[in-house]
Amino acid sequence: MLLRQLLCVSLFCLLVVSPVRAEQAGDERSLIHEMRSLASSICTNVLIFYNQSGSPFVERNRQSYQQSLLRLQSLSDRLGRPEVAEHVRALSASIDSTSELPQSGAALRATSPGFTRWLLPVVEWHAQLQSDLDVLYEAAESNAEGKAKTDLRALSQSLNELKVGYQIAAFSRLGAEQWVMSEEAVIEHDENIVALFESLIADNPDKLQVLERSYRYYSFTRALLLDQTGNWAPNAVERFVVLAVADLDHLAAEL
Repeated sequence: MLLRQLLCVSLFCLLVVSPVRAEQAGDERSLIHEMRSLASSICTNVLIFYNQSGSPFVERNRQSYQQSLLRLQSLSDRLGRPEVAEHVRALSASIDSTSELPQSGAALRATSPGFTRWLLPVVEWHAQLQSDLDVLYEAAESNAEGKAKTDLRALSQSLNELKVGYQIAAFSRLGAEQWVMSEEAVIEHDENIVALFESLIADNPDKLQVLERSYRYYSFTRALLLDQTGNWAPNAVERFVVLAVADLDHLAAEL
């Protein structure tokens, strides 16, 4: 009788604890994914703010990366991973150092700034942080996620990676050639993005309106993203890709 009671208690605990663990794993993946999106937004907006190939020194871009950095630091504290926290601090410090660069068009025309010295560390620490988060995201259990949520986040991440690659390539005086996506990588990302959009649209008719709108946002900038030969439009690319990613992340959060 005692053995049977113990077995019943053990089974009850397993049934209660397993969903909790699955929910916690899902929460961690959600947190990590948001951190990946924030890191991409921070890196791209810092580059756009200083990039003379577009419209530099737009205050909206500075406010965007500052606010995103505050949110990233808060999520890093919640995540509680020392190596991630260290790299978030390093990214933040590298961004603080960009104050040494000209902060207006007039100041820029009066000097020859060292973009490589002050902006390359932002790109490098972003890459390191993204690598950390990618590993943690893949390691976190995904049993609690359905296919739609997994695909939405994969699509969002592919868009962010392509966006960051474009902004690095568009900054002609950055000196970050080792971080520029190859033509093959750009094409591979685009093919993956299109395939995921088409699959999600076919499999989720109840989300059709939002998915098609997100796809249109990507389509607006697709030609620019694929043709990285000097006809740069960093501000426009950022604006429309951000809208596409925001729709996807919002849908994923609802599932």
